[in-house]
Amino acid sequence: MLIRKMLRDIYKNKVQFTAIFLMMFIGCFLFSGITGEWKGLEKHFNDYIHNQNMADIWAFHNFTDTDMEKIRKDDRITEAEGRIVLPMAPSGNKEASLDCYVAESNNISRLHVKEGVPFDSSKKGIWLDALYAGENHHTVGEDMELQYKGLEITGEILGLVYSPEYIYGASEGGMMPDHKQSGFAWISPKLLPGEMPYGLNEIVVKTAGPEKKQLIQDILGDSKVETVEASGQPGISMVKDEIEQHRTIGTAFSAAFLLIAVMIVMTTMHRLLKNQKMQIGILKALGFTKKKLIIHYLSHNAFICLAGAFGGFVCGYRFLPVLIYKFMKQMYVLPLWEGFLPSVYYLLPLGCTFLCVIISGLICRKYLKPDAATVLYADLPYGKMKELPRAADYLGFAGRWNLRDIARNRLRSFMSLCGILGCTALLFCAFALYDTFVNLSDWTFTKQQEYECKITDLPEEKEQQDILAMTDGEYLMEGSASILTGAASAESDGEGNRKNKKEAKKDVALTVAESTRYVKLAEDLDTFTRADGGVAVSKKTADRLHIKKGDILTWKPAGGGSYIRSEVKAVIRTPLSQGIIMMREDYEGAGRVFEPTSIIGKEPANGFGPYEDECSISYQKDLTGGIDSMMEGMVMMITILVIGAVILGSVMLYNLGILSYMERYREFATMKVLGFADKKIRKIMIQQNVWLSVLGILTGMPAGYGLLQYLLSTIPDSMDIPVFIKTASWVLSAAGTLMLSFLISRIVSRKIPHIDMVEALKAE
Repeated sequence: MLIRKMLRDIYKNKVQFTAIFLMMFIGCFLFSGITGEWKGLEKHFNDYIHNQNMADIWAFHNFTDTDMEKIRKDDRITEAEGRIVLPMAPSGNKEASLDCYVAESNNISRLHVKEGVPFDSSKKGIWLDALYAGENHHTVGEDMELQYKGLEITGEILGLVYSPEYIYGASEGGMMPDHKQSGFAWISPKLLPGEMPYGLNEIVVKTAGPEKKQLIQDILGDSKVETVEASGQPGISMVKDEIEQHRTIGTAFSAAFLLIAVMIVMTTMHRLLKNQKMQIGILKALGFTKKKLIIHYLSHNAFICLAGAFGGFVCGYRFLPVLIYKFMKQMYVLPLWEGFLPSVYYLLPLGCTFLCVIISGLICRKYLKPDAATVLYADLPYGKMKELPRAADYLGFAGRWNLRDIARNRLRSFMSLCGILGCTALLFCAFALYDTFVNLSDWTFTKQQEYECKITDLPEEKEQQDILAMTDGEYLMEGSASILTGAASAESDGEGNRKNKKEAKKDVALTVAESTRYVKLAEDLDTFTRADGGVAVSKKTADRLHIKKGDILTWKPAGGGSYIRSEVKAVIRTPLSQGIIMMREDYEGAGRVFEPTSIIGKEPANGFGPYEDECSISYQKDLTGGIDSMMEGMVMMITILVIGAVILGSVMLYNLGILSYMERYREFATMKVLGFADKKIRKIMIQQNVWLSVLGILTGMPAGYGLLQYLLSTIPDSMDIPVFIKTASWVLSAAGTLMLSFLISRIVSRKIPHIDMVEALKAE
């Protein structure tokens, strides 16, 4: 009998139980889907770099055989390999560039072979980036010709491969990899022509202990050696940041929907038990024990919660990782993309169900504790409420009635407010996120970086002057620097030399420009500044190291000698390079040698002529395409936010609207008996929802802005995305939520004409 009653109760309260099911489904869907995605990414990423024996340190310099022997013999080094790294251009594709590695062995950062044979330096051949090969239709067995400063290398493609060092392969200054125009290749030394000297310019090592960036410098006694640790390698740092970002987003969104599900469980149980007071009294009088009735009423939520949680968990893990990986594959390169969930996470549906059952049990105890006589004859009063404030006297009957109802039903009103707040916050965050990323491309590549092209791998001095003339360009120096932080910075003497032996350093990017003609220093989206006589520091670096405008910064360029003390003239926003920006005049004034790494300027009308083959040239118009590709993944997130907002708002508002209607059923019936027209009663009902909607929108806007800031804070430290929000986004978020609330109110209020006054006013 109780089972049939349970099914009948669920059917009669289908709106509330459907809301519980949906919120539980969505919460577990998001949690299992996003957790399975980032757990899978984490697992397969770690397996990949472990199986391929990823290097711990990369060292860049012109090395001799003696240097190589010193490194190999050091007890702190377990393995070491030397390479030649050359930027080559494929024959017939002048716009493409391949990082070509020539080495005798490949035991460190081993290539993952997708097709063909493993790397073997004794075989005369080329092992080509599989993604570059796919985009340009290269296959195993065909001959490929590569060019480098007039020299040509031709060899058979023996394998298509992935490299753990190219998990993230965006070109310099770009955000998205372009596998059609850039990639890598490994070349057997036997293919090198005799006129090309075999001199190592990169060494990779595996260390016996924790990574130490200065280890190679200490071994060789040469401070000019530039090194990169594994933690600073773009592929590793970007993927780890991505994993952390998805972890926080998944947890936050899942928790929000599960919390709402719990709140709906609370209101549904309160309403169900309150409306069945007579049935509870009769069941008690017939001999049903308190324990049996508690189990009966707990079964309502247990059944619905378990179905929603289990269904959402299975569907989320099955579909969401595949959808997210579709966009992540455009940015990262891994041989295996599969979701993964540790077995302990499979307890989530049971945990969610158990939580709802515990909450329902606490509510049931309150209603089922009295004996049958008390339950049958004692009326449950409204919640305690003080008299309305004097200001309410200026309201009409409808206003005072709604104000009193809100005060009496505080939990229901609070939940309505939360639903509207959540809907507004998600809508606003979605629209603002879209505005921010659309603006990012225009702001970065037209307002902040006003050059049209960037030339690297510069030729000799005479040819450089020719390039400067044809591009109306100027030099740019890019590298890295070390900033002394905390106590170490404070204990530097007046000449910039450290007094203490302990090092507390932070490695950042260093940019030295000749002027601000092409590279603007932006304090915000509309304000540009200068840093003459000092340095400018990117906002992310400043925030991380607690640096303010006017502070004295102690730093030195990579490979430099003594430290430099410079005043921070500005804290600036720069999306792609986080660190120090300085003018050439000030850099040379500090006793440093300006060594340009590129030329920036305007794109020549007639092209670059012979320099097309000699230099690597990137165009700003191509980099904007990278951001446009990023927008595809962002549109997916925005779509999820909008859908989530509509579902959250619709389910919450409709559920609470029906709950409000049922709780005020007798009051509405009384109004009809007293002569109130249906139109008047509907107006009173809608008025309360409008009040709560306006309050929810006003609080939801700041919440949405906070959510936006939270999402942007999870992007990698190497990127800084300034917030840009159009006025239309504020209006659309508010208007959309208000319209949704109004439509739901209209739908619910259509029940008013169908109130049965006789039945409603019967004594319970």
